[in-house]
Amino acid sequence: MTSGPATWHRYEELRPDELSACVASSPIAFWPLGLLEHHGWHLPVGFDGLKAERICVRVAERTGGVLLPVMWWGGVGGHGDFHWTLYQEEEAYASILARTVRGLAVFGFRCIVLLAGHYPWQRTLASRMPALQQASPDVLMLWGTEMTICGEAVKLKGDHAAREETSFGLSLFPERVDLGALRPGRGDEAWPGGDPPPAEGRHPGVHFDPADPLFAQMGEDARMASAERGEEGVGRLVDELATRIHRHLGRP
Repeated sequence: MTSGPATWHRYEELRPDELSACVASSPIAFWPLGLLEHHGWHLPVGFDGLKAERICVRVAERTGGVLLPVMWWGGVGGHGDFHWTLYQEEEAYASILARTVRGLAVFGFRCIVLLAGHYPWQRTLASRMPALQQASPDVLMLWGTEMTICGEAVKLKGDHAAREETSFGLSLFPERVDLGALRPGRGDEAWPGGDPPPAEGRHPGVHFDPADPLFAQMGEDARMASAERGEEGVGRLVDELATRIHRHLGRP
């Protein structure tokens, strides 16, 4: 297998001739799929996109290729009522997904990796990607969240802003994680306009009390997270994705 760091680029920074050269040498496109959504008091609202992007970078460092800008516009989930969350209509972002993937295949990319940091992206990917793959059978298309993109080969756990995602954050971008923010005593400023959502409309398993340090989390206590836990999972995922890409391109 190819060893040592590979050369990768950001799609938006390249001139047309540079993109052509990239497709000729490393025809791999990475597209992180994220969202802007409340992720507890301790994580950035762009956590899903940042997580997906940093993992894609780790793979690109092994394989080369180009990294597309994070797709920040998604939707669906249990945090639509939370301050700073911006959900969009699925029809809109699903259309962008399909048009972009078709374009990348036409441009000559032989591997297209769509890594979704926001778990409800899985539904959209499951409904749109099979037809796109069928239309371009010679292109390796890998899609899903960190829990699903490698199928049974790598089974990572997921949650929302809790132990698992916080561990990923501590591994991938510790400078953006503040465990000290997990403290009690917050008020209704957590809600747009100060009005909490009605109890009957709340997503089960999500902490809705702003005074609770675990506000907005769903899963095990984020205070149990560790960079070592996150790095172990990220490492296995990166290894498997890089292996599949190298194999498809016939690399040693």
